[in-house]
Amino acid sequence: MIATRIRRSTGIDVAAMMAALGLVATMATPVPAEAGVAVGFGFGFPIGYPGYYPPPPPYYPPLYPPPGSYPSPTPYSSPGSYQPSSAYPPPGSATPPPITYTQRPGWTNAQGEYCREYRATQGTGSRATERYGTACRDAAGHWRIVN
Repeated sequence: MIATRIRRSTGIDVAAMMAALGLVATMATPVPAEAGVAVGFGFGFPIGYPGYYPPPPPYYPPLYPPPGSYPSPTPYSSPGSYQPSSAYPPPGSATPPPITYTQRPGWTNAQGEYCREYRATQGTGSRATERYGTACRDAAGHWRIVN
């Protein structure tokens, strides 16, 4: 027959278990907030050794000079003296890409402008790109791309 040993709880074990459960219950219970007040008083002079005052904080010079010591700025050249680089073509000299209107009939938009769909082919380098969109004629008679 196999002998089994049964351990009996002693009073110390039970007391330790009850203390642990009480601690857990105490920590899990919410506590309402309480207001605290701190009262203090002071004097208009330092209290300590007679005639002793702490040393002043160290002096650090400012990182930047005061505003009056900056050098005056160089005068700005007038916009009339600006000459664009010869590498760029003058404005307005770029030729617009050829535009072909589609077979769909035109329509009038909410502003009263006559609109049509278009197709434009624009070459960039060795590659041609086709673009589709809508153009409307404004009151002056010029076609403007809407989208």
